[in-house]
Amino acid sequence: MITARAQDPDNGVSVEAGPGGGLRDLVLDRRSLRLGQAGLAKAVLALVDAATARANARVRHAVGDVSALGLGVEERMAESVEDTTPGTWRV
Repeated sequence: MITARAQDPDNGVSVEAGPGGGLRDLVLDRRSLRLGQAGLAKAVLALVDAATARANARVRHAVGDVSALGLGVEERMAESVEDTTPGTWRV
């Protein structure tokens, strides 16, 4: 199963998402409570976006053309994902 993680260690929030944005894991520690409800929601959604973009990129590297699957990466995330994507993958 292809997934990806994203975390904000300063605020104690970590997520794991699959291709297309399915949330697989959410970890919050006490530091996350400092963010308040709106801040925590914003942090979680931003991390899910980042993890989803990475998972989608991993699928593209493993499978090739995935345009029919609807796994496009938002333009604002594409550059960040490409910076962290290794040249080869073990699947």
